[in-house]
Amino acid sequence: MNTGARSRGKLRAGDVLHDEFGAALELIEQLGRGGQGEVWSVAGGRSAVKVLRTAHGENVNRLRSRLELVRRFDLGGIPIARPLAMLDVVQGGHVGYVMELLGDMTGIGSLAKPPTTEPVADWYQRTGGLRRRLRLLTLAAGALSALHSKAVAYVDVSPTNIRVSRDSAHEQVWLIDPDNLTVESTAADESVYTLGYGAPEVVSERSGCSTASDAFSFSVLAFHVLVLAHPFVGERVYADPSTLEDDAYSGKLPWIDHPTDDRNRTRQGLPRDSVLTKGLKRLFSLTFEEGLQKPGARPALAEWRTKLDQAAMSTITCQSCRHTYYPSFTSCPWCRTVRPLLARCDLYAHIPAQPEKLGLTARATETGRLESLLLTAGEPTRVRARNALVCLDRGPSSLTVDADEPVAEVTWDGGAEVTVERIGRHEVWLQDPRGERRVALQPGYRREIPVSGSGRWTVQFGPPEQIHHFLRFTSQRLQQVVNQ
Repeated sequence: MNTGARSRGKLRAGDVLHDEFGAALELIEQLGRGGQGEVWSVAGGRSAVKVLRTAHGENVNRLRSRLELVRRFDLGGIPIARPLAMLDVVQGGHVGYVMELLGDMTGIGSLAKPPTTEPVADWYQRTGGLRRRLRLLTLAAGALSALHSKAVAYVDVSPTNIRVSRDSAHEQVWLIDPDNLTVESTAADESVYTLGYGAPEVVSERSGCSTASDAFSFSVLAFHVLVLAHPFVGERVYADPSTLEDDAYSGKLPWIDHPTDDRNRTRQGLPRDSVLTKGLKRLFSLTFEEGLQKPGARPALAEWRTKLDQAAMSTITCQSCRHTYYPSFTSCPWCRTVRPLLARCDLYAHIPAQPEKLGLTARATETGRLESLLLTAGEPTRVRARNALVCLDRGPSSLTVDADEPVAEVTWDGGAEVTVERIGRHEVWLQDPRGERRVALQPGYRREIPVSGSGRWTVQFGPPEQIHHFLRFTSQRLQQVVNQ
């Protein structure tokens, strides 16, 4: 272990830096490297350090001011690292800071880089498949959308700054690099972006970073993770990157799936229908065509979150190869096994009766179908807070409601019954078809309910006097499903 990191020298694993309080920080692994500097994990697994390149105009006082500004942001409930302390410049000669880091995580970009030693299909499934990628992107879009709702831009959306669980059995997202958070940025400010993921207006320095540039960077990243191809790197760019890469990344070339301009086509990547729904294709088209040079035309992160979540909810698991895929296919696109029979349950919102107005009493009503969940016989399907609850900030306790936390689990038997189990801390009721009987489920309890045309029970996620969501099951076994 190098107990005295080389002053302003190249950092290596084993070097030791110190924070402003004197704590020793042994560098373990370089998590990312860009124009601003490097991010390293630190021994102990709960923190990381960002070491800045002072030659790019950063200094201790400016960085301290930025971190103090970030500390004043209301980041409650957002999975983002908080700055903990400045680095001690006197001892180490490096300008930077310490931030929170969750253990056993990796950059989401690792899900876009298949190894050459393994078939792509096998690796895609081993790293979580389509469904996990959609869920992780949903969580990332949700975190960025939460920042945007506070008028804060993240600035450097990149494959390394969005951290995800390394274990494919887990689905957790964590944003690092918080020193770039900003409420506004101008073209005069230093351009901050990761090569290949910056918005054209930021790369060309026509304007500063914004929530719209965040949306563009996220779109590039999402396409890369799902399709395994960069949306602006076609065959010509692959063949001559030194000449055309700058044009590709600054918006001077069409994206690889442009409907009319084939200058930048490529054979790279997975078949689009296999990994993208119609809704996701529409968002990519809006972003990379009209939104390429018009930031205001780009879909917001809230819309990305919704469409990614809907896509994840619509996936089913192949009984043979265990890949997840969209039910618009009559057979698994990975192994050609015939798609199993499916049942569907639809999500609605209940609007309670209103008080008397002008002598009339409004009855309780319900909205049209909001979303759908597809059930495969014997495969438990979880209903999560983001779908079950109307308000995620109105939980049964003072604890923050995580949008991804489970509320209930439903399992179709392949015939006439569905089993419902409450698996979270939120209340769940079963209601008979006439609305005369409500059965409260206790945590861990399960109950079978019939699925038939003559009487359809519903799963209610709130009391009748409040607006809430509920599920209604259909008796039809679906032979054809539209991929939306």
